[in-house]
Amino acid sequence: QSPTAEARWTKPAVYAVDAPTTYYDDIEDEDFSEYSKLIFEVLKQVHAGKLTAYNYIDGKPLSAEEAKKKTVWSDTVFVDNPNPPFDTEMKVIVTDITEKVASVKVKETWRFNKETLQLEKKVLGIAPRVAIYDNQTGELRGHTPLFWVFFDKQAEENFKKQFNL
Repeated sequence: QSPTAEARWTKPAVYAVDAPTTYYDDIEDEDFSEYSKLIFEVLKQVHAGKLTAYNYIDGKPLSAEEAKKKTVWSDTVFVDNPNPPFDTEMKVIVTDITEKVASVKVKETWRFNKETLQLEKKVLGIAPRVAIYDNQTGELRGHTPLFWVFFDKQAEENFKKQFNL
């Protein structure tokens, strides 16, 4: 047996990665756009039905359309028209966060490879998160996950077992 066969993966760890708390080697670099682009590519595959999204709360699989509704939503607002006849107008505001995700939860596992002397890690899944703001002050209150997307079949099966799916 090779030394790498002895190396076991750690139990999965879950942690948040987001724009306000991510630091880079260059301390002047606060640009999270590379991560947002990567997450956008994952979300495109979810929207296309090539990757399955799982509800964060109950673990149920979401259809591509259901997952898309969590990243693209519409809101109807009524505003006063400043021009005569000064009626109230209905406006539909569409918010699409797929290209601007600035926070994810990551589920991953690590192992030490004795042959290469490298610490290896494997991303099992991610949960894109959206910012939640205080309605009155506009201050960021935190982030809430939308759903899980898995890249490892065993981790996906383990997740489904948690919910008896």
